[in-house]
Amino acid sequence: MIEPVSRQLLARSLLLGIASAMLSVWAAVDALADPVRLRADYWCPYNCDPGEEYPGYMIEIARRAMERLGLETDYQLMPWDRAMSEVRDGRIDGAVGATALEADGLVLSDPLGLDTDCFFVTPQSDWRFKGIDSLTGVLLGAVSGYTHDEGPIDAYIVTHDRPHGRVTTTTGDDASSRNIRLLLVGRVDVILDSKAVVAMEAARQGQAKNIVMAGCLEALPLHIAFSPKYPDSAKLVGALREEVAELRRSGRLAEILGHYGLEDWQP
Repeated sequence: MIEPVSRQLLARSLLLGIASAMLSVWAAVDALADPVRLRADYWCPYNCDPGEEYPGYMIEIARRAMERLGLETDYQLMPWDRAMSEVRDGRIDGAVGATALEADGLVLSDPLGLDTDCFFVTPQSDWRFKGIDSLTGVLLGAVSGYTHDEGPIDAYIVTHDRPHGRVTTTTGDDASSRNIRLLLVGRVDVILDSKAVVAMEAARQGQAKNIVMAGCLEALPLHIAFSPKYPDSAKLVGALREEVAELRRSGRLAEILGHYGLEDWQP
């Protein structure tokens, strides 16, 4: 026979257990309801200003995909180096526009586009990219932390990015647009960046006629890279896959990309 005191202790223990279980459930629900934190530097048309009507096609797709899971999207601009650091640490949930190499160890979405990086000069320059040796003798402007070819060009930038070196890198949310301005005022001889980004930014600055493409690298797939510390990263990847497939079937993907002057990356 259970003594009255023992029964009271047993009842109290059961109540504490139930309360603890309910708190765990509520915490899980609250975590699931938190917005998905996506970050990147300004790299339009892939991701643009959060306050613009067209915030970037990757952001438009991501928002629709997150809605499939009942989640909101918190998208803000952040310097790329910092975004990659914070997604690894779990301080943010995803970095938008990452290549596979720079996102090593993160949870990658299916490719959400292709990035062709090119060299750009002013019309007065007769320089053209003819292999890595052709970079000797010019001052190259690039964005800190970007991946361009996952090979010799990236190694060249790391090796020569130092004071009075052959490479100067910019940081910040507007690094690409600043590099264009540096090229136009003669602070650098050549810049290396995404073909689509430079085309859009040069047009926005009214400088499209003052920038000339001088050779390109091989295109690389782009992804949203999610933190392995985000518990439902695999679900986010799956939602993106389903959303892109549906957008492609309905023809809506072509409409979204058309706002940015782009076409479907998948033939």
